[in-house]
Amino acid sequence: MRHFLFAALTALLPLSSRADTNDNLPDAKIILARVSASRPTKDFSLKARLFVGHADPVPVQILVWNGTNETRTIYRGGQTEALVIQPVNGAPRFYLRGAGELAGARRAKSLLGSQFSYYDLGLPFLHWPNAKLLGESRVRGRDCFVIESAADGEPYARVKMWIDEEYFALLRAEAFDAKGTLTRRFAITSFKRIGDIWIPRGLEASVLLPYQSLPSEEKSRLEIYEGNYDAALSAEQFAPERFQSTASR
Repeated sequence: MRHFLFAALTALLPLSSRADTNDNLPDAKIILARVSASRPTKDFSLKARLFVGHADPVPVQILVWNGTNETRTIYRGGQTEALVIQPVNGAPRFYLRGAGELAGARRAKSLLGSQFSYYDLGLPFLHWPNAKLLGESRVRGRDCFVIESAADGEPYARVKMWIDEEYFALLRAEAFDAKGTLTRRFAITSFKRIGDIWIPRGLEASVLLPYQSLPSEEKSRLEIYEGNYDAALSAEQFAPERFQSTASR
């Protein structure tokens, strides 16, 4: 899997993708490279519901355009339209229509009032250079590699990831601040088949409240209920120029 959607949709998974049988644990960078490489070749569209607290769910449309060297994803909900550009190799870029490119702390702003931030949608920590393999563990009955990455100048100081050993799918992640405090948790709770791929059907983001511990947290859930894995999408609608700041026009 590759977009936690939370890569909103790096978490895409071709059915044929399987890990090689090997008694030796691979290098963390090799594992993460396999995660990033597992992406579909066609464009597709998804319909989802975003649950935030006790409010009625917000309808969200997700459009994914796959180029040779990058994936571009649009998230539409209400008056909000965001674009995430994810190179196969390199850091993602984030755009909000009417506000232009999001950089620095602006990347960590909330998506539609939820616990998902724009930054979370791109999973930049998959590309942090100093990843290390901590060992193996199980998540929801699946054998996983446990990998940890750290970086300076990012919304999170350290992220711990659980990668499915068979499909190289990101199933869970925990983000820590500079003091080592767990601040956010992500999880893929279920999957849905669309065409010849599996996508995450249920995704959760939990934010821990200051000075409190699990399960004292605020949680949001993105639920995908419909998809078209043969969508005819125009590359022009994914152009960053469409998302430029109104102040610069």
